[in-house]
Amino acid sequence: MVAALRERGVGTVESAAILGAGATASSALAALAGICAGPVTAYVRSAARADEMRGWGERLGVDLRTADWADAAQGLRAPLVIATTPAGTTDALAGAVPESPGTLFDVLYEPWPTALASRWSAGGAAVVGGLDLLVHQAVLQIEQMTGREAPLAVMRAAGEAALAARGR
Repeated sequence: MVAALRERGVGTVESAAILGAGATASSALAALAGICAGPVTAYVRSAARADEMRGWGERLGVDLRTADWADAAQGLRAPLVIATTPAGTTDALAGAVPESPGTLFDVLYEPWPTALASRWSAGGAAVVGGLDLLVHQAVLQIEQMTGREAPLAVMRAAGEAALAARGR
């Protein structure tokens, strides 16, 4: 996640919002531990998930707050918003995108773009997608396994072609 964000010019942020509280949300929280200077708010759908996220925040040393999913539109004002929910879950939030949003990292790659990503980018704001995440994960794996530089552009093109072949 960090490599994909850095590619889009996101180094450090003052605060962030995570939409969701599953496994990908906990990975996002780990990524934010290294790049977020201030609080992170996770918008969650259950008290149990909120407890899990708070536990991850404590272990990672992140100033984590949790809020109810019903208030997720407020999170769209953060300088960095990471959407980690299943397809369709954030569609209803698209109408609440602020006039000058920060950066959106929507981890989905299919369907793409999501309603939230479409609305976000319509105003020219930065959007990082799930394909960016997949490609950067693959690059890191290849480099760790081989000790050689991986061809990021070639790998991204292959991912785009694969998605296009699936009817993206």
